[in-house]
Amino acid sequence: MTRRSGRPPSDPYRKARFREIAREIVAKDRYNRKYGLSVDTAGAIANALERAHREGTHDGERGPAPVAVQPDSGPLEWALIPPRPRDAFWTICLFTLSRGDRPASGGRLVPAITERGTPGWMLDLQERTYEKLFGDRTIAPLVRLGLIEADADDPAHRVISKRGEETWSQFVQRGGQYPDDLTNL
Repeated sequence: MTRRSGRPPSDPYRKARFREIAREIVAKDRYNRKYGLSVDTAGAIANALERAHREGTHDGERGPAPVAVQPDSGPLEWALIPPRPRDAFWTICLFTLSRGDRPASGGRLVPAITERGTPGWMLDLQERTYEKLFGDRTIAPLVRLGLIEADADDPAHRVISKRGEETWSQFVQRGGQYPDDLTNL
């Protein structure tokens, strides 16, 4: 894919911020509709677009902002993991790597078929199996980001990679408790 000249490359941190703003707008809309409160989703979207436009105009006056390139190794910023895969990664790490002073129990993802009949993954822990299945489309971005990889002993299974362990460790050290923590950049 070729890039048009004069167009700066996208900033993954800005994109992550915008994604989180959009998620907040959608969640507020759903909550307000559920409880019969007034809804101004169009206004919230307009405000978010206006802020984005001002930010873009301000960035344009200063010249293109340097794009922070995320290295292929080392921990990945938690906010750069897409929301659904981030939730799955949090669950997988919590059960296999643990946090705090609890010992890591270990585990791996094994191929499974979801309730909808699509390919997926089941978390197989040493002492038990985690009941919830993860769809293949949820796990694929984690593999692409280098957080999960094929198991060296059995390539049909997936395990948390060294980068995944570093990312989880950084998340825990920074005080992250729940999947949506540390997503505001």
